[in-house]
Amino acid sequence: MSKKDKSDSHKDSKKDRRKERKQDSAKKGAGQQDVVPLEKAAEEVVPAMPKFKHVAKKKLSTGKGATPAEVGKSLVELFNAGKAEEVEKLWHHKKIESIEADGSVFLGRKGITEKNTWWYGNFEVHSGRAEGPFVGATGFVVHFTIDCTPKGGARMTSREVGVYTVEKGKIIREEFMGLLGDPA
Repeated sequence: MSKKDKSDSHKDSKKDRRKERKQDSAKKGAGQQDVVPLEKAAEEVVPAMPKFKHVAKKKLSTGKGATPAEVGKSLVELFNAGKAEEVEKLWHHKKIESIEADGSVFLGRKGITEKNTWWYGNFEVHSGRAEGPFVGATGFVVHFTIDCTPKGGARMTSREVGVYTVEKGKIIREEFMGLLGDPA
């Protein structure tokens, strides 16, 4: 293939992508933004990174087993299907560390079971929604919105993020951070 043919082919594929985006935008309706998958955005928008002088030679890894993306995707799907207890069975390491926003640290699966028993005994959960995962090299973040009523209190909406660290395909640490000044 000549240089001219390659150039024409590249221009055609760019035109096709633009046409697809316009069609997708038209389908979504006015006022809504397109959500471009990260992989596709990286291909089209983000320039290649140069060779940096002050960067570790070896990239971080979580080791063998499921990747943070796989664990995070599963966690969100299970939570949204009302199967949060399956997340614990499937993805929690037996020595997991769970940290609440107030600094309380629950150790291992037994610690999480104690915390959950207290929580469900003191709150009526009407609905819950997880968004994400937002994935990094060693873990992921999930945004949770929970509609609940504390025993003897007023109905409220709780919003927090869970920051998860993955090693060898299991969650070894989770830390929950609440939204200050939540307008919800």
